[in-house]
Amino acid sequence: MTASLKDAARAAASPPPPFRKVHDAARDYLERTDMAASELADRIGYGISTTRTWLQGNYKKVAASDVCIRAAIWEFMERHPLESRDQPKGRLFETENVRHISRVFRRAIEHGEIVLLYGPPGTQKTFALEHLICAQHREKEQLAVYVYGSAGMTALALLKRIGRAAGVRIGRWDRESILRNVIDALVRRDAMPAIVADEAQHLSVECLEILREIHDRCGCGLVLAGSHNLLQLFMRPDRRPHLEQWLSRIDHRDQLPGLQEDEVREIAARELGNGQPAKLSDKFLNTLIEECRVEDIFASSEARSYLSVRRLVKLLAQYKAKKEAAA
Repeated sequence: MTASLKDAARAAASPPPPFRKVHDAARDYLERTDMAASELADRIGYGISTTRTWLQGNYKKVAASDVCIRAAIWEFMERHPLESRDQPKGRLFETENVRHISRVFRRAIEHGEIVLLYGPPGTQKTFALEHLICAQHREKEQLAVYVYGSAGMTALALLKRIGRAAGVRIGRWDRESILRNVIDALVRRDAMPAIVADEAQHLSVECLEILREIHDRCGCGLVLAGSHNLLQLFMRPDRRPHLEQWLSRIDHRDQLPGLQEDEVREIAARELGNGQPAKLSDKFLNTLIEECRVEDIFASSEARSYLSVRRLVKLLAQYKAKKEAAA
């Protein structure tokens, strides 16, 4: 465990923060990146057992000082920063979809309500929720816990994600221990947060029951955002008998319709103007609207079209690039 001269020089030139700050930051870094201790050891040039001993808080039992490995870990995290939770990518357009998502998001936080938000891709579900959650982080409120519903995710994996997002130490506990610690952590907060489960169409009945139990035991709100078939998954004959308790608790079941034509016109004029709304021809706007139109073949027995924000953003970027190239 003897530090190299390079490590000692680095620590002397740029002393790291105290152990507790670096240790907590490192644990958070590993959890958020799913990086193993062995990978961190390789990246900082220390042995696996040495790095694990430091992460376990036992380094000073076998060495006089941890300043060198602490400096190496701190420098690595500063050179490879995580994406800021306070700065979502891209601009959020103020549409009726976004205003509605904001309203029910706030109700989930303030009143512990359960919300289902569903619709086809491009209706701003994830994007709007990301902006709302990041705004809370900037304001230091942190009244929402975000988890992503991966395909095939187990209930234990979901619990771990909720725990990490809520700042709970996971360790190697069993499911019941993690559930108890998550609930204890939520009820100890000054204000109860809502849990936001994105891509919720992937959640199994077991995962949904975990969310319902957390809601019932601590009163937190739930926002489930997913594709157009999210509500249908609750109503399926093979699932409905197992989700009757869920169905009786849902306060809002909202299908997001996508952009309105007047919103496309307003956004295009604002984005393509030079500080002032651009004067765009009806022909251009009508063509833009049609190019934003996407068929949602899964909406019902008959295909339904909607206007996609995602498609609009791409089209406007392409138009700007062509205009700059021609200038």
